[in-house]
Amino acid sequence: MHARMSVPRTPNPMRRGQCGMMACRARAIIPYSPRTLGQTHSAILPVCNMKRGVTRDMKQILVATDFSQYSNIALDRAVLLATEHQAALEVLHVITPASVDALCDFLPDSRQAIEENLTNSFYSQLYDFADRVKSRQSMTIQPRVRIAEIETGIIEAAAACDADLIVLGSRGEHSSDELFVGSTAENVLARETRPVLIAKQKADAPYGKIGVAVALTERSAATIRKAGELAPNATTCLLHALQAPNHERLRQLGASDEHIKRSRSEFYDRAVREIGKLIADRQDERISRVVELDYPPAMIRRWTEKLHFDLIVMGKRGGRWGSVVRHVLHNSASDILVVG
Repeated sequence: MHARMSVPRTPNPMRRGQCGMMACRARAIIPYSPRTLGQTHSAILPVCNMKRGVTRDMKQILVATDFSQYSNIALDRAVLLATEHQAALEVLHVITPASVDALCDFLPDSRQAIEENLTNSFYSQLYDFADRVKSRQSMTIQPRVRIAEIETGIIEAAAACDADLIVLGSRGEHSSDELFVGSTAENVLARETRPVLIAKQKADAPYGKIGVAVALTERSAATIRKAGELAPNATTCLLHALQAPNHERLRQLGASDEHIKRSRSEFYDRAVREIGKLIADRQDERISRVVELDYPPAMIRRWTEKLHFDLIVMGKRGGRWGSVVRHVLHNSASDILVVG
């Protein structure tokens, strides 16, 4: 005899409201402080006498939740961003077919009845969350429940609401290691072209210091632009790590020390010029640059710790999910925004 589970059948009507605005202005220019050119080239270069360009408003944000403490961090960040940008917020919970299968093995109800009861139960939780938020501030929140594989449900929901941003937590309820920063996030990032934000830190305030990892490609301009759209009042530091052949290999190929030093200096100078071109149209006095000869993940981590970034923005290499993004995603304590 199977025990019957009682799940409330809660209706899920549309609820709508208006959103307020909250802004935080942080102004700082990192001073010019070049290091001696030689074995390692490094400089912090300000981009001065500029004004921030006009960016497209963020209209729709999707946040996924599994009701864990980690997804609560994502919920708080999504609410803060929606308030900042006067954006509509869709709050999504995905029920996996496997979880329905497990209940079907224990309950006498039909699969359709179990799915309906589960859906209504989670809608009830989402509406409770929406009511708590809207009791503090007026904003548009739309709860949404889907039955699908997690990453598929997230991607389909983002397409359905035409989300400008997807927000995920750093871990999930049923994983002692990593759920969202793991298979789910990696699958979403591999398939999704929309910006995806992995929220790791408590959302106490709007983003104030951003590190943007850039390469010498046209895609980096889009990455910089997305960073500015997400946090228009933050200071931004562009991070570029050059990877050049090491001294010993060049010597083995017959290059003199003088030639190696000159070539590396020229390599560095070219990178500084190219990054300058990337931000020439941004016109923002709060953008600075760091250029170094180093391994990209190590460079990003070092400057994150030094300048205390609360957000790191990265682009996919050629639109692909890359090892550098994966390394930073798994090892950084800061929030991560990945731009497709």
